[in-house]
Amino acid sequence: MSRKPAAPVQSGNHTKKLAELTCEKIEMRIIEMDWPVGKVIGSEAELLAEYGVSRAAFREAIRLLEHHNVAYMRRGPGGGLVVAEPDPDAMAHAAAVYLRYRKVNPPDLFEARTALELAAVRSAAENIDEAGIVKLRGALAHESEFLGGESDATIHDFHVVVAELSGNPALHLFVNVLTQLSAARFLGTTAMYDKQAARSVSSAKEVEEVHHAHEVIAEAIVAGDTSLAQHRMLKHLNALAAAAAGE
Repeated sequence: MSRKPAAPVQSGNHTKKLAELTCEKIEMRIIEMDWPVGKVIGSEAELLAEYGVSRAAFREAIRLLEHHNVAYMRRGPGGGLVVAEPDPDAMAHAAAVYLRYRKVNPPDLFEARTALELAAVRSAAENIDEAGIVKLRGALAHESEFLGGESDATIHDFHVVVAELSGNPALHLFVNVLTQLSAARFLGTTAMYDKQAARSVSSAKEVEEVHHAHEVIAEAIVAGDTSLAQHRMLKHLNALAAAAAGE
């Protein structure tokens, strides 16, 4: 009696490689579709047939997609692989962790911050509208709660708001990354994980100086004065760089 040959056994490494390739293919497909958040791009059975991989490799690919906030599997009627909206804070945090691993030093950190934030403040001043003014004032109002006492890491969020108002997603992301690192420099590593738990040891005078610097930068942005906004931002960043270096 002839015996049917056994199916080849896939090694763990082979399954992992197939999962990574499948994840990349699905990511490229979503990008080519112009990232339609909320759209179901196929059921598990349909996608298994389309990509021709084992169930184990496919489910590992889905795990990777979910970890990257690219897509997630929704169960039940009408379910399937759903396009997700990536979390910019998660992306910024991952990049900040990598730069901590690379031991980025304060001079390099503030060199990058200066280049990015001068571009961001210029664009913010050029593009400011009523909604942006409200957002800036909201950031300043939050900071004012720290006057006379210690602050937490959210006092650095003013810079992220300015970058957001530039209208440039790349500036917004990278300023967020570098601001997280700066906050960790001043307040400790906790600032990268829980902004409100990281408390400042700065004096009330130092908190007031930071808040005043933010206020005058905001004034120049609201006035649409790009040169003055950049001048004030540069002065503020230079002061922060000197403080980070312990000068």
